[in-house]
Order: sequence, then C-alpha cells, then structure tokens
Amino acid sequence: MIPSVPGSSVHSSSSPNAANYGSAEFNTISIAKITAIRKVLELGYNVLFSDVDIAWNKNPVPFLPTDVDLVIQSNSGSNLFEIGSEANTGFYFLKSNSRSTTLLNETLHRTRGGPGLDDQIHFGNVLREWRVSGKAMFIMEGQTAPWVYNNDRPFTFRVLHPYRFQTGQVAQALFGKQVESPYDGKEQDIILVHANYMIGHTSK
Repeated sequence: MIPSVPGSSVHSSSSPNAANYGSAEFNTISIAKITAIRKVLELGYNVLFSDVDIAWNKNPVPFLPTDVDLVIQSNSGSNLFEIGSEANTGFYFLKSNSRSTTLLNETLHRTRGGPGLDDQIHFGNVLREWRVSGKAMFIMEGQTAPWVYNNDRPFTFRVLHPYRFQTGQVAQALFGKQVESPYDGKEQDIILVHANYMIGHTSK
C-alpha cells in the first residue's frame, strides 16, 4: 500500500504491480520521485536520494564530491562514463540551483510524451543529450571541474566509484568472482550496495 499525503503527487495504491519493474504503476511512482525532488530543490535544499533497496555500510555523505551539480551511481560498472552509459537514479546527490531544476523540469516534460518509460530512462536521455550538446559536462575522478578556472558553468556531474558504491550488477560479479576487487577486498572499503538487478524481496 502506498499512502496518500495531502498535496502529494503520489496517491494511495494497493496494486501489486507497483513493485514490478517496468509496470505502469512502477513508472508512475518513479516519475513521482522526480517531482518530489524538484520541489525540495525549489525550497533551496540539496538532495541526497537513496532507493529503499540500498544498504548503507557507511554514511556516504563524507565520500561524496561536492564540486559538481550531480553525483550519481552508474550502471556501467566503471568510473568512466562513455556517451550512452546509463546513470542509476537509485542513488544520487543533486545540488539546489537553476541548472539542476532545469534538468528535472526537462525530465518531467519528457515523461508526458513517454508514459511507458520510467524516470531513469528519461533522466538518462536528457543527461546524454545535454552532454552531447555541451550543456552538461562529465568530470572524471581526479579531474577538477573547469568552472573553478573560469565563469563558464555548464551542468557538471561525476559518477561514483563502482566498487565503493556498488550496483547489484557489480555486487553479483564480485560475489561470483567474475571480477577482482580494486581494493584489498575488505568490507570497510564498501560504502553501500544497491540491490538493483535483483527482482523480489527474497533476492534483494
């Protein structure tokens, strides 16, 4: 059951399909998250969003870069983020500013023309198009955001380290010994694990 909150964009629902990835109910809820986050940004607050299927091993806040507009998980399994790589909207930190609000506004606008898609697809499409056009800039780990040196300020973003901020895909690969840990493999190296790529309560 999804409770209804006065003034909320999400209303009461008891449909079992709401938890099924790709269902119309799932997509509606995922898009409502974007609406809620935009409202918080408009109040002047930065947003740290975390899906409920993410286990925190440590408080992630001290490990988040703060020199860019967006820091987000990536489904690429790499700290590189090629054009076409998929950002994961299950965990991200977004600063309150006009660039971030515009990104979410455009994402929400896309949802009206593509109701069969979830928030992550629309968000990723906008971010990719912004990057191709130069409106957004990906900053690699270890690089300095260019706005530090001049007044040119596009929307900037980084992706989180795939081992320290694990998606379900990376966690399964490590557990199955398909890849080696880039660190010493100790538990304290891991900040959080996102149980996406796993379907159902038992699997997660």
